[in-house]
Amino acid sequence: MKFRWCVIGAGGIADRRTIPALLKDEGSQLVAVMDRVEKVAKAVGEKYGVKYFTDEKQMLEQTECDAVYIGTPVFCHTDQALTALSFGKNVFIEKPVAMNGKDSEALVEAFKKADKQITVGYMMKYHNLHVKAKNIVKEGGIGKVNSVRAQFTCWYPPIKGAWRQDPALGGGGAIMDLGVHCIELIEDVLGDEIAEVKSYYSTHTFDYPVEDGAVIIFKTKSGTLGHIDVNFNIPDAASESKFELYGDEGYIICKGTLGQEEKGELSYLHSPQGDYSAMQERTTSEPIFEKGANNDLYLKQLKLFREQVESGKRDYFYADRAVQVQKVVDKIYSER
Repeated sequence: MKFRWCVIGAGGIADRRTIPALLKDEGSQLVAVMDRVEKVAKAVGEKYGVKYFTDEKQMLEQTECDAVYIGTPVFCHTDQALTALSFGKNVFIEKPVAMNGKDSEALVEAFKKADKQITVGYMMKYHNLHVKAKNIVKEGGIGKVNSVRAQFTCWYPPIKGAWRQDPALGGGGAIMDLGVHCIELIEDVLGDEIAEVKSYYSTHTFDYPVEDGAVIIFKTKSGTLGHIDVNFNIPDAASESKFELYGDEGYIICKGTLGQEEKGELSYLHSPQGDYSAMQERTTSEPIFEKGANNDLYLKQLKLFREQVESGKRDYFYADRAVQVQKVVDKIYSER
């Protein structure tokens, strides 16, 4: 029998990315969708030929499933995940986990206590080029990593009813939406946690009440320094979406890899310098290039989640890491 999914929050990312990815997984089956907006629930349900609901409790009472995917605004996450847990369901929840680190930690602990799986939708770590970068770092391919940069932006002008532009619904702006991806990816690739963080953020271009841009400066537990740039106010075509790592023996530069698709390219250079050169002459070495594999990142994470649940073994490593991300965000926003 196939692994059965119910979806809470059928519009938005669920309809654009998650459900199409789920249907590509031969071991999975969509059985029902729910959205508070009836016309959205109806449209998505009819689109995929499944039952639709406007209330999550009613859906779970009337539908047999193995897991629930939650793709709603952040302020809904805790209550909806706990509702699914009350029905004994495993949960795959979109990032960020909850509105803050405390609520995120409490939610994950509830699933541990109930012996049910919870995973958070940070798909960028499954990008083939980010996996490549992680392996290079782990094998010492650029020596000790000294500096990290991440730039992740999108054009997000004021939109009526957009929950990401309301701090009461999304918890924040560019940091909460884009910055969390960068924090999670950096910690995953380095195998190291961000320990100290400072930031500047403001609403510089648009007039909504959340930040439309931020610069985050950090130091990891091992001493790596870095910064993250996140913006809602840079045109899509004007951002290179870069993830860069510089070590004492070389660099890894991923360009065009921060996003929802497995695109872009990685350049890798191993070039130990040796002795100090007083002339400071710059020589050009040829890096190794690799392209994005163009696979479905959402399929990768959903399939891994299904296989984890089916194995009967619980693994909360990435859920705990997602909680750690929210604690870093708490530190950033505490400067308000």
